[in-house]
Amino acid sequence: MSTKKVQLKSSENNPDLGLSKDEPYYPITSVDAIKGLGEKLQGMAYQPATIDVDGLMSKEDKQKLDAVTLEPLSDVKLRSPDGSIFMMKMMDNGSINITKEGNDDGTISDK
Repeated sequence: MSTKKVQLKSSENNPDLGLSKDEPYYPITSVDAIKGLGEKLQGMAYQPATIDVDGLMSKEDKQKLDAVTLEPLSDVKLRSPDGSIFMMKMMDNGSINITKEGNDDGTISDK
């Protein structure tokens, strides 16, 4: 089975659609508009993925997605071009504290 994109050209100026004469556009359709496709797809069921079972995405991708932090971060781990790891942390006074991982004396930069 192949997927084809249908490109049409406006035959005249059509301000309601925002098209000028001969401007290309792509029509949008739905499953219901394609004869027989709705019936063919009715038997298909998709389950959401869990951390243990594949679904609409792999279980591995689900685990990665669940690990994404959405709230503001208190600190960020960064890697420099030479591979060194740094922790950047926002202080209560608005300054930024950057420490090199494995460096016991602490602050690299405090601005």
